[in-house]
Amino acid sequence: MIIRFFEHPGPMSTASKQLGTLRVERQGRLLRTTGPERTLVEGFRRPALAGGLEELVLSASGFSALDLDLLENVLNVYAIANLWAAVGWFLEHFQKAFYVPEKYLERLAQRRPRSPHYLERDRRGGVLAGRWNLILPEALEKLRGPDES
Repeated sequence: MIIRFFEHPGPMSTASKQLGTLRVERQGRLLRTTGPERTLVEGFRRPALAGGLEELVLSASGFSALDLDLLENVLNVYAIANLWAAVGWFLEHFQKAFYVPEKYLERLAQRRPRSPHYLERDRRGGVLAGRWNLILPEALEKLRGPDES
């Protein structure tokens, strides 16, 4: 297993750098790592570090739970419309698995980009997720949880 260490991203380098982190023990040492909520946001922010978008979505769909209030706090720190939209799209796709109320999705949708944006900057083509103003790779649009319709 390879463990990589990164500096806190710009918006997280102030007092909020501990937001969404956990302390875990690894070979007798305490390490600070991102929890599921921050991992999801950071993964959509820099998908290459998460193995790509498809790997991120498949892995994140396996989280046992998400703290929706904490997730919203992390999104507020970044204040990037694409991140609000990407997380909203993800939560809509796995709404039953994470017990996401429709009102929560509505709040996220209010912060989406005003016009369609590509989820991956350098990619062209794909499927428009209209509610989120995101153009997604086709492979992502097909991913759903086992109990999702």
